[in-house]
Amino acid sequence: MSVEIHPQPPENATDAHLPHPVLLLVNGQSRSGRQVFGEAIAALREAGIEVKEAILARDRQETHRLLKREIEQGARLVVVGGGDGTLSTCAETLAGSDVAMGVLPLGTGNTFARSIGIPVDMNGAIQTIVTGRIEAVDVGTCNRQVFLNSVSLGLSAEIAGALTGTIKKKLGLLAWPVIGFKVMSRHRSLKLRVLSQEKSFNVKTHQLVIANGRYVAGPIKASEDDSLQDHELTVFALGGGSKRELFRAVWHWLRHTHKEADEVPFFETKKLRVQSLVRRIKANVEGEINETTQLENAVWPRALRGVVPPGFVAEVG
Repeated sequence: MSVEIHPQPPENATDAHLPHPVLLLVNGQSRSGRQVFGEAIAALREAGIEVKEAILARDRQETHRLLKREIEQGARLVVVGGGDGTLSTCAETLAGSDVAMGVLPLGTGNTFARSIGIPVDMNGAIQTIVTGRIEAVDVGTCNRQVFLNSVSLGLSAEIAGALTGTIKKKLGLLAWPVIGFKVMSRHRSLKLRVLSQEKSFNVKTHQLVIANGRYVAGPIKASEDDSLQDHELTVFALGGGSKRELFRAVWHWLRHTHKEADEVPFFETKKLRVQSLVRRIKANVEGEINETTQLENAVWPRALRGVVPPGFVAEVG
């Protein structure tokens, strides 16, 4: 979805956001969302949150329509239940507005929730909505599509495209390595041109990652010191053109030594362009797979208001 980037993000806010009645919006295409829908309504009300309306959204169009209505009506908060794809879909509409998003993590990885410290269990997430505060956090844009966590090119995009809902439900996070070994046998490396103010280079690699927050896939981090308030995108390639280099780079990544590793070109930037030098490539933008030859990526500072836990440490920037 194409979005209009406003020049000024909303101001930070730490004012109370309850007890105003809220809309609860849950991904109706998710089996887990449908299963816990009634439980979520009851738990929110038991915690003292007045739910004025609870909806199992059928698709992106309904989601955007409902959120635009909340913006027009001057709502202060909506509660969204779903995985990272659902949250990014909502962020597309809410970014740049004064409406804050409370999060009920109902996905497999719950990457965004981890990046801002929200417990991934329902009761813990609801307590965050009750006791937390509103902070404005960064979002990323990729070809003007909003994302919360990351964009990936190469192997992980191929894996994401091969994952089915059934496999993800059965295996959870283990679905990635299981399908990954199958995809690896036929995967070809990418030849890319990376352009930014900080660095410009050509690279042959199996994987390029552009991250907004601290986490990129469930508990896997882009970097220990990344933040959703640092106004930077973290960019790194995993190895060169050989699979041996890829495995070495992934090993460094999982050990958190990739920032200094020769196998992992690593830098931070506010804006970059990525061009494929050979063929159309698949880009995984928050679970949505797009085929393209060029990506325009940027950080949109403090664009989204979200409810964060009481212990959340605001970054200066």
